[in-house]
Amino acid sequence: MKKLQKYFIYSLLTILFFTSKAAFSQYNDPRAAEMLEQVRAHYERSVREIDDYKIVTSNFTTHYHKEYDNGRPYFASKVETESFWGSISGLGMHSTSPMVDADFFSPGVFEHLLMHSRYMGTERIDDLNTHVIFIDDMRVLMEAFDDMDEPIGSLSLFFDDEHWVLRKMKFSAMAEIEEGDVRQIEPVMRMKDYRNIDGLMIPFRTTITVHGLSDYLSDAEREEAMAALEELEKELEQMPAEQRNMLEQMMGGQLDQLRQMLADDMIEFAIEVKEVHVNTGE
Repeated sequence: MKKLQKYFIYSLLTILFFTSKAAFSQYNDPRAAEMLEQVRAHYERSVREIDDYKIVTSNFTTHYHKEYDNGRPYFASKVETESFWGSISGLGMHSTSPMVDADFFSPGVFEHLLMHSRYMGTERIDDLNTHVIFIDDMRVLMEAFDDMDEPIGSLSLFFDDEHWVLRKMKFSAMAEIEEGDVRQIEPVMRMKDYRNIDGLMIPFRTTITVHGLSDYLSDAEREEAMAALEELEKELEQMPAEQRNMLEQMMGGQLDQLRQMLADDMIEFAIEVKEVHVNTGE
């Protein structure tokens, strides 16, 4: 009897194993598809009791409202911008992990990810083990929204295996600086300081870094930018303190970013979450 039970359990496990493999065999890389489904399953559990939420930063406010695609939840988002960087953010240059996940799980997008992603192994980030998912042409994501004929670059996603949240995104794209002058840029986005808000894991700090920016300026353009920066700094020094402080606040740190870009050949800016409100009914 025990031998029969053992044989039954072994047979059942074998069936489950091969059924699981078959479920992902339709994709180009079953391991990548399996990892992405793992991420989605954790995400769906985290938003089970959440109908809507709002994330407030110093630059913009984003509203998320739960919707369903074939019974599976995702969040449609709407961004209110408040500054120059916020305006850029509204065009897709910013992210918090829930928003990224919500975008990934929108109708059509997730299936594209499953079909076209590749599993690239693991990488340590901030003492965490992350799984790297690679998409060699981001066009496959954009096709869900619009028709595009030309490749627009690759994307690497880094999910930790503790909470299965996004820790880093790395883009690689070719940018035309001048007519006939095309160069590669590699922005990197890092999500840090994750906090559990009613079950939802939200990074309270997101940094975006782009290296090699001076490569995209000619010597004449670089000198012109340096001269303009020096002139602006002289004008700021001559202003009354109250007026100078008000102007610097209006610029939202953009002056420091320009200094960094010209001095260090890179630019980095951070998005800090100030408030999170869940189930507001808005």
